[in-house]
Amino acid sequence: MTLRMIFDRKDLQGIRIAEAPDPLWELVLGSHQLREDRPSAWRQRVQLNLRQNEEAARSLKTLFTLVPPKGNFPDFLTPPTSAGSFESGLEAVACTPRGRLCADLRTVFTGTAPTWVKRLADGDRDEVHGVVGALREAYDLVIAPFWHSMRETVAADRARRVRTLATEGAGAMMRGIPGVRGWDGEVLEIAYPRQRTVHLGGRGLTLIPSRFCANTPVTFIDPALPPVLLYPASVTNARPVDVSPELVALLGRTRAESLGALRIPRTTSKLASCLGTSIGTASKQAAVLREAGLVTSARQGSAILHHLTRLGTALLAGELDEGTVP
Repeated sequence: MTLRMIFDRKDLQGIRIAEAPDPLWELVLGSHQLREDRPSAWRQRVQLNLRQNEEAARSLKTLFTLVPPKGNFPDFLTPPTSAGSFESGLEAVACTPRGRLCADLRTVFTGTAPTWVKRLADGDRDEVHGVVGALREAYDLVIAPFWHSMRETVAADRARRVRTLATEGAGAMMRGIPGVRGWDGEVLEIAYPRQRTVHLGGRGLTLIPSRFCANTPVTFIDPALPPVLLYPASVTNARPVDVSPELVALLGRTRAESLGALRIPRTTSKLASCLGTSIGTASKQAAVLREAGLVTSARQGSAILHHLTRLGTALLAGELDEGTVP
């Protein structure tokens, strides 16, 4: 099965990559992964917290009812405005019109539905507020404790896509998205659970890297909504940088590992890849180390190359003395 997204010239100019994960999309897609039998530290921690929090467990049960383990789930749970913040997304859910509630839920619940879901489809505001409360409780359990690392994963993925776009063009960037089967400049073909065609019609396309999107990309059911494509954010092949506990205590883990990674001179992008972080974060770390006299930076073509000073080398080796100068 294939999802075909049809582009025109205006759409090609309107491709953008989201700067951060979308909290409500992550919550919905995370609920899928919670029900998969795949061991992970994230899943184990959430399940442990569930056993200690009955209210959160009830909220997650509400979410599980609305979001089946596979197949369609209601578009209103992931409103376009949720990309701004979790709170703006919740506000949009709370204001969902009755027509949207009814249409979305009829698409998902093709057979019988729980009584409360039927009331929700009829626009019962108490049920709507109950769903909003459940989303908040579930978010606090499933997403909030892991939000920082999720942002780092998405930022690193975005940085790689933007770099590919700048150096190799839109075609290479589009073909590199997980699940993409083909791209000819007009039609993007994506592995999908069912056959679909979406005409972008000059609206552009927002690509959203996702920590919890698994296997194949995801989009809205309703083609009239602003076009988006959620795809699995690629995980870096970063490995822990070997630095001494004393250096970590002195500089902090991230800064110490940044210094350690520069045993080998690296560009900012190579440093980011080594650390498994975004280019922006790597650039900031290098700037702090440079201001401290521990590294120097010089332009190499279109890139910036960083390498250790004598002071940085001595500090890393634990051989610092009063005579050491940068």
